[in-house]
Amino acid sequence: MTLKLLIVDDNPADRAIVRRMLSASDLDAEYHEVSCVSEFLALPLPEFDCALIDVRMPDKDGIEGLTEACRGTSYPPCPVIVMSGQGDEHTAARAFKAGANDYLIKDTLTPNGLRRTLINAIDKWHAEDAMRNDWETQQQALRNAERASVAKTRFISSLSHQLRVPLTAIMGFAELIESKGLGNDKDAWEKYTEYAADIGQSARDVLTLVSSVMELTRIEIEDGPMMATSFDPKVTLWEVIDTFSDEVIKARLDLKVDDQKAPKTIFTDGRAVQAIMTNLLSRAIKATPAGRYVRVQLSKVDEERCLFSVSDTGIGMNPEDLSRLIRPFERHRAQAISDETGIGIGLPLVNSLVRVLGGELNFDTAPGVGTTATVVLPNHTRERQAPQKI
Repeated sequence: MTLKLLIVDDNPADRAIVRRMLSASDLDAEYHEVSCVSEFLALPLPEFDCALIDVRMPDKDGIEGLTEACRGTSYPPCPVIVMSGQGDEHTAARAFKAGANDYLIKDTLTPNGLRRTLINAIDKWHAEDAMRNDWETQQQALRNAERASVAKTRFISSLSHQLRVPLTAIMGFAELIESKGLGNDKDAWEKYTEYAADIGQSARDVLTLVSSVMELTRIEIEDGPMMATSFDPKVTLWEVIDTFSDEVIKARLDLKVDDQKAPKTIFTDGRAVQAIMTNLLSRAIKATPAGRYVRVQLSKVDEERCLFSVSDTGIGMNPEDLSRLIRPFERHRAQAISDETGIGIGLPLVNSLVRVLGGELNFDTAPGVGTTATVVLPNHTRERQAPQKI
């Protein structure tokens, strides 16, 4: 392999000596030479296999230049050997402190010695770089684990609250009906009937919440399996829309639906598609202030794909926050504002389902203009078989 070497020295004779010594050692290399520190700093240093820099330079001390090249870190962007005409321990200490991989005195150079020093400096830099990368990877993994731990702790706390509220209502209304606390006349029984409906709705809320958590956990652990069938996605869409009719009326929203170009049939997991539509529409309704609109689109992209999108006219968010949006158990500030009862599993569930179905999930958002979530799914998804028990 041909090494790409950089020689930083204002003396042409010294540069020539370095080249001759390395050539005499049978080292395969190509050379780039500069005569001042400013030129050294202007170069793309990571592209070089090693740089040899003299201490005494016309525009700036070479060691100071090395310090600048490190850009606030303790290591240079490529292996660096500092050279000096008159070496001393103080200069050597300065060089190593600035990040040099080795230090040489020009008068003591020999072809084999220079070659050996050069190879050792390159090997040392790459070994230390690997250790730095491993350390950074470990630190990032630790930060991710800590963030996930905090997120799950908050999730458990929020989940406990979300379960407690409807269960408290269920128990309270049930005890009231059981004890006939409002009497036993016609008016009382009309109230009991109303409370029974509240019990049913609260129970459905609990079931939906638990089912969502179980589905997300199942997908994250098993990554499937899917149960693909042929169905009309337009029918599924309107079933989902019907479940939100009361909520849309109560929120005084204008729900616009564009399904004129919807595919007649698709072959995929209908339950997963329904969950995707439900969670995206639920989030859009909760994010949209009263009097505004939510737009839903279901259309055929081509013979292989279909598209489902939901646009809200809420507060939107910064695009850089999107990566957090689909992580399980985490909630974005906009989610917290628009959905005080949410626990942060809706969009992660959508993301996981879309991934399992072989589709794509994208967001178009900006503060003050709302958010559009778009899902592109294959019209025909290959069915996954359940894992075989051994």
